[in-house]
Amino acid sequence: MRDSRRILYRFCIQDRLIYSDSFERVTVVLAEVPMPYATVRGIRLYYQIRGRGEPLVLLHDGLGCTKSFARQVPEFSKHFRVICYDRRGYGRSDHIAALRENWLNESVEDLSHFLHRLNVKEAHLSGVCVGGAIALLFAAENPARVRSIAVAGTCCYGEEDMAPKALKLYPSLENMPSDWLLELSEYHGTRYGKRLYRIFYEAIREENGYPFKGYDLRPTLSRIKSPVMVIYGDRDQLFDLEQALTMYRHLDRSNLCIIPNCGHLPNQQRPEDFNREVVGFILDHQNQ
Repeated sequence: MRDSRRILYRFCIQDRLIYSDSFERVTVVLAEVPMPYATVRGIRLYYQIRGRGEPLVLLHDGLGCTKSFARQVPEFSKHFRVICYDRRGYGRSDHIAALRENWLNESVEDLSHFLHRLNVKEAHLSGVCVGGAIALLFAAENPARVRSIAVAGTCCYGEEDMAPKALKLYPSLENMPSDWLLELSEYHGTRYGKRLYRIFYEAIREENGYPFKGYDLRPTLSRIKSPVMVIYGDRDQLFDLEQALTMYRHLDRSNLCIIPNCGHLPNQQRPEDFNREVVGFILDHQNQ
């Protein structure tokens, strides 16, 4: 099936020389860079593809988008066909008004349909924070479609104090630092970025889904047959290292990498270390 694409056109008026002293005024249509979209279950998802080789799908964190992987795509695309997309409600994909109660499972279903839309039968997956949870849940449901997985800063199970801890880390929109506001605008647009943050903040207060009440990957991890690299920063402000150790112990085929002097988002805070670990891990498991 063909992917949906929105192509932007520019119209301009030009004088075209007909003879040495005669001109004709014409309208010229210039097609600009196509904007790739895939329509998945009625939602338009923005995506990018770079490089050649085995597919590697990148899954962004809870406030990120494709732009979150700016430090990964150039390096990863030297080795793989890199596919990254904005989940529903993020970046340049269709906006949302609120997070549904089943939004995590909905994201897993979107990934399945998205890969089908792109005719990707098997892929490596790399996800950060909730992107990692989506990758793991997808692999548990679709073991034949996943060759390997690398997750970073991903919560394994919800804890009683998770919401208070998150509310200390994430300020209200009114108290947000200016650099956070700039990043939200860059990722999601000036107006919608603020609205998305309110949705995100409300989900924390209501403990809706990942990584709060009822969230627990432990019963699922034994169903994952693909090799998994678990990456954590030793100074993760949101999840403690026991989360990483628990995930590592519950997986049949897993590696564990703790990156020193690194917080919750290793791909952004220690990109060289993160890139080296992910690329090396996937190359070790190609064609296996």
